[in-house]
Amino acid sequence: MDPLLPQLLSFPPHPPPPVPLVDAAYDKEIKNLRKLLNDLPASALTAGVANGGDLLDILDPSINTLPFLYVLLAHLNAGKQKQTTIGSPLWLKALEFLNRFDSVQVRYVGTEFRRITTFIKDVAIAGKRARSRLQCSLEVNVDKGQPIVAVRPLRTAILRLDPSSSCFTSTHLLFVRLCLEARTFRAAKPVLDKRIYELPSSAKTMPSNLFPCSQHDTSSGFITDKTELSDTISYRDILHYFLYGAMIYLALKEWPRAVHFLEVVLTAPSRHHSTQLQVEAYKKWILANLLAYGEVPDSLPRTTNSQVARHVRSLGRAYEALGRVFKEEISKEHDVRRLNAEVHVGHPKWSGDSNLSLVVQVLDAYRRFTIIKLEDTYAALPISEIGRRTSPNPNDHAETAQYITMMISSGQLNATMEQNGKDPRSWVLRFAASSNTLALSEQERYQELQRETIKTAKLAEYVRETSRKLSLNKDYIHWLKQKTASGASGHAGDDSLMQNQFDDEDLMGDV
Repeated sequence: MDPLLPQLLSFPPHPPPPVPLVDAAYDKEIKNLRKLLNDLPASALTAGVANGGDLLDILDPSINTLPFLYVLLAHLNAGKQKQTTIGSPLWLKALEFLNRFDSVQVRYVGTEFRRITTFIKDVAIAGKRARSRLQCSLEVNVDKGQPIVAVRPLRTAILRLDPSSSCFTSTHLLFVRLCLEARTFRAAKPVLDKRIYELPSSAKTMPSNLFPCSQHDTSSGFITDKTELSDTISYRDILHYFLYGAMIYLALKEWPRAVHFLEVVLTAPSRHHSTQLQVEAYKKWILANLLAYGEVPDSLPRTTNSQVARHVRSLGRAYEALGRVFKEEISKEHDVRRLNAEVHVGHPKWSGDSNLSLVVQVLDAYRRFTIIKLEDTYAALPISEIGRRTSPNPNDHAETAQYITMMISSGQLNATMEQNGKDPRSWVLRFAASSNTLALSEQERYQELQRETIKTAKLAEYVRETSRKLSLNKDYIHWLKQKTASGASGHAGDDSLMQNQFDDEDLMGDV
């Protein structure tokens, strides 16, 4: 191995040259290194060095990303993967790789990169922790999986490869599924909070003068079918990702984000009737709207397929009935008894759908939105009167005052509490003049405007890139020729021709 070591360390040159390599030269050199590594027998990579050390202790994954990765995989392929446990040397080396790999070099070894993420997941699910002598004296459950230990490494891998996380990959789905299994919901936010704009693109749509190592406008420029940084993505993979993401936001009580993710599932293109995932999303969408806004929209988003809409509604009647009772009782300022009865009758349904905890929270939301609605009619109300109208125990004025104080401090209610004495019964809730529950200061409005401006500029950038790729798509070119010919012959172009060209898109293959 020693004669080979200089070749493994030769690229990239270290320290970096004063004048960086141009993209074409970098592409050529790294492909030569990859060919060398592919041609080497595994035994050469696992043989170690003359002094008895291991190549993994010499190579730096932040500089020698490809050699480090190939040596690590060679060890795993040598039969050591089955013996690898959480905390073992190879596990720690895999973590080191995901924490330190060079995000440009790894674009040339997508398949090998995904093998490491899968390895981390598999070992974590197996949950067998390497025991030290101290651990051997303790009772440790080694049969139960530990998906939580894979969450941070996979999150690091996703954001290190693509800090924008704007291009959906198979690792995204793997990550959110692990977060759900481990119940580490907040750990998913750094990835879920970033908007998905694109899917891995075809290398055929890339400009010929760009290489994987080039500076790309968007991450789909290097996350392509050719670089294989993502496994093949199916229609159901996308639905699963957004449904799982919605479930995480529901667990975090971030209701508006949950509504958005569920609407992505519901409006996903479909040729025929809905999938079971869309039926499940519809039920949760009704509950999420009640929790977020205190009402359910009269109809599904406009872009929902009409057949999908009919099918999911036919299977979500119980949830629609719950939404209607919620709306009617709030509008009449009635107490919660009728809503309680509706919840009780549907208990087997909510439990069978694994939505019981959300339905229970809907009862609390009813109280919250009943209080918020009072500002439409009153400028101020004593706590005793609010308790009589909304509290499960109207005589517990201290609990009513505490509940309202929580709503004010969390920004759900734009009001102030006038405390006249120590007895909460005499306290008065005074609603703000603005009808906007979440009224913002001038500085906060300016900051919000800046954030929206940045989002809009980013969206425009992705729209331009998508338009460029579409213009290179052979189906689009064929449609454009047909439309041009149709116009030349005196007939209006029919946009439905374009839709027909994409009816057999691979992404929709398993609908």
